[in-house]
Amino acid sequence: MPTSRSLTGRKRSRSGYALLACGLVGGLAAPAAVAASPGTQTGQTGTSVSKQRQPGPAAPRGRVGLWTSVNQAHPNRVYHGQTDDIARVGKRDLRNNRELNGVWRSFITMGSQDLHRPGTIRKAELRVRNATSQSCAPYNVEVWDTGRVYPSTTWDRQPRWYRLLGWVSPAPRPCQNRTLSFDVTASARAAQHNRWPSMTLGLKSTNERSSDAYKTFTPSTARLVVHWN
Repeated sequence: MPTSRSLTGRKRSRSGYALLACGLVGGLAAPAAVAASPGTQTGQTGTSVSKQRQPGPAAPRGRVGLWTSVNQAHPNRVYHGQTDDIARVGKRDLRNNRELNGVWRSFITMGSQDLHRPGTIRKAELRVRNATSQSCAPYNVEVWDTGRVYPSTTWDRQPRWYRLLGWVSPAPRPCQNRTLSFDVTASARAAQHNRWPSMTLGLKSTNERSSDAYKTFTPSTARLVVHWN
């Protein structure tokens, strides 16, 4: 039976997109979910222009909602709306612009209302562009189910990291301007079962000691790709 509060502490909203109203990427609600089949395209409104070829319901058309990053070196600093379209993960330790040095983690809220329909989710993936990497070494990037984030979220006030959903070991080449795919099936199924209006996903480096693991991502490119049975 659907619950009014998720396992990750996210409360349901009376308004369909209440949790997505703040911090929309670039001032626009970017499409976040597309059909996991060839030939599906998505416009700025998030509307699929071709039918999903797999059996079952059409893919959801969620949106990228509030996203932000936090930095251990500046534990009380708010970065929401201050980093353009750049989400940082891992330890940055460079001579230029030391203000950005430190251990970074990032959070992305994905709309999940369109998962509230009959059908079985076989697999769900978060796909997001890895814009830059400090090195081409294959350091793991993890995706977690976390609590909600707010415009006031900081390192010292970051949400709880509830469970590790999976990780990606990026190939050594290319090591920038590539799309990484994270398995978020468990969160998508929970969002469907509990009828959560959104789910928050946390990105962090497995190795937060080496600056070679530092990466940046482009939140506006985030997509929730759902495969249905």
